[in-house]
Amino acid sequence: AVRYALFQLWCNANGHGELAVGARGLSGTGYRGHVFWDADVFVLPAMVSIDPTAARAMLRYRLRRLAAAEAWARAGGYSGARFPWESASTGADVTPVSSGLGAHEVPILTGQLEEHISADVAWATMHYAQWTGVNVATRTLQPLLVETARYWTSRCLRADDGTAHIDGVIGPDEYHERVDDNAYTNVMARWNLRAGAQVAESSGADPSVTRPWRELADQLVDGYDPTTGLYEQFAGYFDLEDLRITDLAQPPVAADVILDRQRLAGSQLIKQPDVLMLHHLVPTEVVNGSLGRNLDFYGPRTAHGSSLSPAISASLLARAGRPDDALRMLGHALAMDLEDRGEMTAGGLHMANFGGTWQAIVGGFAGVSVHAGILTIDPHIPSAWGSLDVSFRCRGRKVRLAISPRAVEISVDGTLSVGRAGESPRSVTGTMNLGRLDLA
Repeated sequence: AVRYALFQLWCNANGHGELAVGARGLSGTGYRGHVFWDADVFVLPAMVSIDPTAARAMLRYRLRRLAAAEAWARAGGYSGARFPWESASTGADVTPVSSGLGAHEVPILTGQLEEHISADVAWATMHYAQWTGVNVATRTLQPLLVETARYWTSRCLRADDGTAHIDGVIGPDEYHERVDDNAYTNVMARWNLRAGAQVAESSGADPSVTRPWRELADQLVDGYDPTTGLYEQFAGYFDLEDLRITDLAQPPVAADVILDRQRLAGSQLIKQPDVLMLHHLVPTEVVNGSLGRNLDFYGPRTAHGSSLSPAISASLLARAGRPDDALRMLGHALAMDLEDRGEMTAGGLHMANFGGTWQAIVGGFAGVSVHAGILTIDPHIPSAWGSLDVSFRCRGRKVRLAISPRAVEISVDGTLSVGRAGESPRSVTGTMNLGRLDLA
């Protein structure tokens, strides 16, 4: 099933010219071939470890539509670049404004309010640079980080108490619309501001220009409560009706089919990981050690009503040291199209799910991450697996990991800086045993 996911990624992604990966790929008409954050956050991270040339072509698609993103920001009275929620050939927003649901016409607000896409594009750029070793401060790539950072400088609101806020948005959890201080949006904007400042300064910008960006990042509220260890998904979320998805049905399930819009919006049920996506994308921007507590809270409230949800949840569960739970969640992701679990495959295959599946294998179970030129490994293998062998590309090298209870062995076709979590990195050339699976 994992190989099937990889096959579909290969079929829908290549490195020629520019690459626009639609949410349903080329196998159906779902979403009309439009490009969402699915491409930047779910597919590109998979492709950069499979075929970096294809990942570069995906960034080229965004770069060639930067002018359209800048025009859209200006049209809203903002500076910098605001990328559209649904993008096609021109780079203008092509999100429908409404859709039929039974006998009713339902407004679609994502095009107006789901603004985190701009930070997602910036994140994809930095992720590509980390995994390939390309200098993100080059004139080609840096605008995707700098111009999106400039957008947030004009979009954030400063309060009299010295804090900063982002109002009226939709986060990844689309069951709740027009919310204030969505934790995912705020923290991704905070990351974007800091990364943009760093890249701008590396490109020669005067620190007096970027200092306000860093100050604004420090002022943005993130909803974290040090007493409980929880991030509030958005302002007022904890005051909503405390519903768990198992009160209604067994997930994965589309909760918006079971409950009316008003009841759903007034509950704590969520469509897909929202706060938890921060732990997946920018773990250095959240409090160290907060993943487990937030998994325990938001996991039972997640309906997995989006195809984006199960694979990333599997990756997070594995990283949290719960690989058996992660394997069960991975099973939902792998069966999504193979068994047509949601009866939606006729509209096209779910590309983000395939990309998320590979992220769960590499980043979750194998525990691979890359930062500051170092490949770090922190594997967690389900009890049903005797071992895991996985191959991928990183920083111009072909890498193979062979993980078993006896040893974690890495093979590299060159030299690469590698470390186990909590250990000092070492330079690896050829094959090296990095110790037993359970270092404790």
